[in-house]
Amino acid sequence: MIGRLFNVIAVLGVATLLAGGGFTGFLFGTGRLTAERLQRIAAVVRGEASPRASPTTAPASQPAGEERTEPASTKPAESPEARHQHVELERLRLERATQDLEARQRLLDQALQRIVVEQERLNGERTAKAAGDRRKQASGAAPDEGFRKELDYVSGLKPAQAKEYIVRIWQRQKADAARLMAAIDDSRGRRILEQFKSPEELQLMTDLLEQVRSQGTEGHANASGTTDGAAAP
Repeated sequence: MIGRLFNVIAVLGVATLLAGGGFTGFLFGTGRLTAERLQRIAAVVRGEASPRASPTTAPASQPAGEERTEPASTKPAESPEARHQHVELERLRLERATQDLEARQRLLDQALQRIVVEQERLNGERTAKAAGDRRKQASGAAPDEGFRKELDYVSGLKPAQAKEYIVRIWQRQKADAARLMAAIDDSRGRRILEQFKSPEELQLMTDLLEQVRSQGTEGHANASGTTDGAAAP
């Protein structure tokens, strides 16, 4: 009973104090004192509420004395236009990278093609050179071998047959006939020359022997030009 009386007296005292004309008007005019706050002050004076549990200071669930922190500001959502620009820039970047890669691949293919062409050219030159060397070797050995066989065959013919063969060679290639006649044994060659009897054959024989002599002179001149003490021209 005494406690209730004390609460009533305290409320009346606070109300009397706040009822001072100018001060109370000032608090209500500035918004610092409202009916709700006045009721909470009375509740505090009566012991029904704690002054630290005021909703204006901190939430009921927040521990006393802990500062209230504002939640971190969140990043604003990206607009559709910004997302579209971002996607477009990424697409252009990938497209440029693909074009650069394709250009490098083309350059590599061209370099490889040039290498292949150059390798084929070198292989062709080596093959042609090897074939030419083989032909030279064959052309150097085959005529000598063929002429030796031809000489053996003509030397084994009868003089009349040998004469006819030489005449035919003379009509086709005079140098070959003169070379063959010069290589035949002297005794066999005289028997072949005895077969030339008609004026035309005698003229052919004269020309043939002249060609043989010319070949012998050229061979002697070539040989003498390489000997020591040869006279200068």
